[in-house]
Amino acid sequence: MGEGTGKKPERYWGTTRKIALTGILSAFITIVLVIESIVPTGRLGFYVLAGFLLSAVILECGVKWGWASYLISSASGLLIIPEKLNILPYIMFFGVYTMLKFHVESLRKPWLEILLKLAAFNLFLWPAWGMMKVFLPPALTKGTMVIVAGIVLQVIFAVYDILFTAWIRFYFEKIAPKIRRS
Repeated sequence: MGEGTGKKPERYWGTTRKIALTGILSAFITIVLVIESIVPTGRLGFYVLAGFLLSAVILECGVKWGWASYLISSASGLLIIPEKLNILPYIMFFGVYTMLKFHVESLRKPWLEILLKLAAFNLFLWPAWGMMKVFLPPALTKGTMVIVAGIVLQVIFAVYDILFTAWIRFYFEKIAPKIRRS
């Protein structure tokens, strides 16, 4: 059925390809998160890599598949990773921010995008700061040190967003053509 027109098999191939690619990249994201929970240093880089892999799902398959991948990788990470606190940065920020970045940048209004991105970051930062200050010396959690830390974290976030955008450009120019040829 549909063999003469080629429409039905092509549509199913498109869906099949999206399911396969989403599954493979979700598995890679989960592996990256497991590695993050094992290695002693450089752990933040693994969260960034997980977010970059999630963006590849969005770029290749679409936003609905990106949300599916985010949910799959979050759930599988929660099941596999023994220390559940290790997956929280991905679930609460890096995965969610990847999805939000797509939605925010589709607005095509730079000032609104910047404002929304900073708002998203600070919504994550507030509860994270509440948890982290328990482990920090009191001198670092009061007065000007809080303001300095807040400013430094905003700058780090801006650099992260710029690098993320550079990753997306690199993906479109170098990686996507190779994936789409196959």
